[in-house]
Amino acid sequence: MKFTICDDTIKDLNELEKILQSYVKANNATTTIEKYNDPEVLIKNVTNNPLDYHIFFLDVVMPKNGIATAKAIKSLREDAVIIFTTTSKEFAVDAFGVRAYDYLIKPLEEEQVFNCINRLLNELKFTQKAFCKIKTNDLTITTVNIKEIAYIESINRRIQIYLKNGDVITSTTLHAKFLDSIPFEYEKYGFINCHASYVVNMNHIKGITDKFFVMKNEEKIPISKSMLTTVKKTYINFLVGE
Repeated sequence: MKFTICDDTIKDLNELEKILQSYVKANNATTTIEKYNDPEVLIKNVTNNPLDYHIFFLDVVMPKNGIATAKAIKSLREDAVIIFTTTSKEFAVDAFGVRAYDYLIKPLEEEQVFNCINRLLNELKFTQKAFCKIKTNDLTITTVNIKEIAYIESINRRIQIYLKNGDVITSTTLHAKFLDSIPFEYEKYGFINCHASYVVNMNHIKGITDKFFVMKNEEKIPISKSMLTTVKKTYINFLVGE
């Protein structure tokens, strides 16, 4: 695991590095820390070796601002974790396309940063073990990584599970309501019920309109008119990490 810091204010950069060093020492973690005061250099290094990076602490106000830097990083490594450091949360509305994990308000304190990291690592352990078993239409049992599911559809009294790689798994006939038949607690894993026949993984959404979600593969998933206000609110909260 690697913590990567980028802040053009050297004092803030060094202070966060000391806090992260304290965390690593207190937890006997095998974690490296890399710091940058130039976001362009960071982006170049991530471009060359995207798998070497995972968790980023980015200052919002930089020559190439933190949100633009985060978008560049996310385009290179989709599962990058972005934690913004900032003097105010006013920039949160600009970060919808980034889905920042958290916003840490400066001046940073050790307890604040420690709590954020502990929460993050617990969630990562949870999602990495996120598998479910599905009884398929041909009466076999398939184990699926929940993170790989793009969306789920109820059609002709069956559940269709669409994976991000394009595969489709058809379950056995439903004997209960659609939502009750989903083989995992979908809300815990970042899924949203947007229509009577659809549940969508918000991690695989590219954008939203007043009528549908646009998925990263350009598919369009309908949003029920009666659910639109709630769906938009839930999705926006998801994007800003709340």
